[in-house]
Amino acid sequence: MYVYGEERPDLPQFFLKDGTILNVTDYWLIDDQLHFTMIEENGTKPAEHVIPFDALDLQTTVDANTRRGFRFMLRNEPFEQYLRDHSEGPPPIVTPPRE
Repeated sequence: MYVYGEERPDLPQFFLKDGTILNVTDYWLIDDQLHFTMIEENGTKPAEHVIPFDALDLQTTVDANTRRGFRFMLRNEPFEQYLRDHSEGPPPIVTPPRE
């Protein structure tokens, strides 16, 4: 198992199918590509990364983040942009498909 990004209790985590855990500061989905930002080890501005959405272990990610007090929501843009574009409130809760 590999853990990347600054691990903090106030950041959500992604669990990938290969066993990697990513500590992310923001995330969004565009065309089956999962975009996310992480605070790199040098502590500078969060860097954006992109992986195929199917690399994510969605159920483990949802379950683990729920236990940590996070509601996993998929948006089609970064959080700050989403708030500017959707002043009506948070997006609806995403229910992962049952396999």
